[in-house]
Amino acid sequence: MTTDPPLGAELRDRREARGLNKTELAAHLGVTAVVVAAWERGDRQPSDEHAAALVELFGESERSA
Repeated sequence: MTTDPPLGAELRDRREARGLNKTELAAHLGVTAVVVAAWERGDRQPSDEHAAALVELFGESERSA
């Protein structure tokens, strides 16, 4: 049985796979790199609006199963 990686780790992996640094992703989403770092650490969760933008950017509607 496999478990999904934590959201923050998945976000980091997808960001890095696209060749984006935190500042570039933050600029695309209209937030700061500090906010992106907090999402990746799991300290904060993206709002519904930002989560939708992340789904659009990374091109997948669900987390991998």
